[in-house]
Amino acid sequence: MGTFNKSEDTIFRKSFVIFVVTGTQAPFDRMLSIIDKWAVNQDTYSIIAQTANSEINFKNMTCFDYLEPDVFNEYFNNADVIIGHAGMGTIIKALENKKKLVVFPRLVKYNEHRNDHQHHTAIGFEKLGLINVAYNEKDLFRYLNNIIEIPVKRKINQNAEKQLLKKISNFINK
Repeated sequence: MGTFNKSEDTIFRKSFVIFVVTGTQAPFDRMLSIIDKWAVNQDTYSIIAQTANSEINFKNMTCFDYLEPDVFNEYFNNADVIIGHAGMGTIIKALENKKKLVVFPRLVKYNEHRNDHQHHTAIGFEKLGLINVAYNEKDLFRYLNNIIEIPVKRKINQNAEKQLLKKISNFINK
């Protein structure tokens, strides 16, 4: 693992590419372990994962602790599907780029975050019909086993629509 920078060969497209995004603040070993477990029995997909300094040696994915922003953007833009934590950056970037996205929220009960704001973010965006959410291992396996069928949600502009802003504002103010 380590940092991957632009001087290295970035996208090696031998197949359908899944880009796994954990954010940069902390590892997300629960999500990464589920994907690694699923990947052991498949050879159809190339799986690239940003692992945020995880100490686990994942065997069925190409892993990088951290990706320089230009390399991260290249992987993100060229991936066929994004699987990630329910971070706002991941969600908004996927919506702006009309990417297939499955979010798997970090949960406080597993000491993955200081509160369950990612869970609540996922619920809110799912109610708006903007994201696909896996709330547990079974859900994530269901998406992984039917990756071609994951729906692409509607694209949003970098300048949010007034209707979207109003819905988000109403959700936050509840």
